[in-house]
Amino acid sequence: MRKLFTAFVVLAVLAAVAVPVFAGPAGEKASKPITIGVVIPYEIGWFTAYHKGYEVVANKLGVKLVFAYHNYKADDEVKAIQNLITQGVDAINLTAFSSESAEYSCRLANDAKIPIQITESGVALGKGVAVANIDFNWADVYKVVAEGLRKDLQGDLKVLHLTGFAGTAPVVAGIEGFKATMAKLQGISYATAPQDGQYAAEPSLKITTNLITSGLKFNVAVGGCQEITDGIIQALKQSKVDRKAVTVVSVNGGPMDIENFKNGNLDFALSQSPALHGMINAANLIAYMNKQTYQKKTFSPVVWVSSKDWQQKYIPWDVDETWLPVVQEFVKTGQYKPELRTK
Repeated sequence: MRKLFTAFVVLAVLAAVAVPVFAGPAGEKASKPITIGVVIPYEIGWFTAYHKGYEVVANKLGVKLVFAYHNYKADDEVKAIQNLITQGVDAINLTAFSSESAEYSCRLANDAKIPIQITESGVALGKGVAVANIDFNWADVYKVVAEGLRKDLQGDLKVLHLTGFAGTAPVVAGIEGFKATMAKLQGISYATAPQDGQYAAEPSLKITTNLITSGLKFNVAVGGCQEITDGIIQALKQSKVDRKAVTVVSVNGGPMDIENFKNGNLDFALSQSPALHGMINAANLIAYMNKQTYQKKTFSPVVWVSSKDWQQKYIPWDVDETWLPVVQEFVKTGQYKPELRTK
């Protein structure tokens, strides 16, 4: 979703297109009115923050946004893309259901001669081509999690891993990265096969409770998002599992994770901000439209944090225009420099 782990920042810039840079510390408004169609699954949790981040940049640069939704259904993704094409948007930003659906959506946009940027899924090999691919390196995200756990914890680690929707691109890549990394490390492995937590607390609570009741032995629990992690925490409490018996990890760093850190329920998190990610997505596609420097393929930043240092290191989900210089630098160079944030 490599770099020096001791820096705790995971960034990968695979390619950039060199054209003039947009000026000013917070960017400039588009040279002509632009309408971008933004396709996301829904507006809950992660995607609420993503939406907000996208709007911060669009509002600052005078760009109109039209949002469409697919609820993780490939057919609805196609309908959303077709509707945006019919509406005549100038560009499309797609969080796809899968790399295969992304490729087909790209074909539709290519045929309509509308630039399309992909995020969260990558694009399967085929005729469909995206102008840019802005993602989290999900395989490396879980590489950082595995290495962080092995570095920070002692003894044999048996991991319970609850993921988002099974079969979606981030989940598939994340599991592969987690398995591959654990295989290279001593004393860390899955306690059972990864479970489908559906990005929600209720199914995650039920799954974890059932596994505890079945007698499964695990001492690390990793949730694929803040909602899943909260479900795990509730299950551990309801099952009266000693808090010190299980290390709880969240791959998110969202508001629910912050509350769980504050309440002593969370030990580690892979901090990633969908709001900052949304800002990067928006600024990158707008830069492409305005023939300015943009990243053709890059990964948004993540940071490994613990209950001891999260307040200093995590990437917040609540963003505003003070983050624009950070985003501008990232779109220009692919480098995450939070110190550039204005006071």
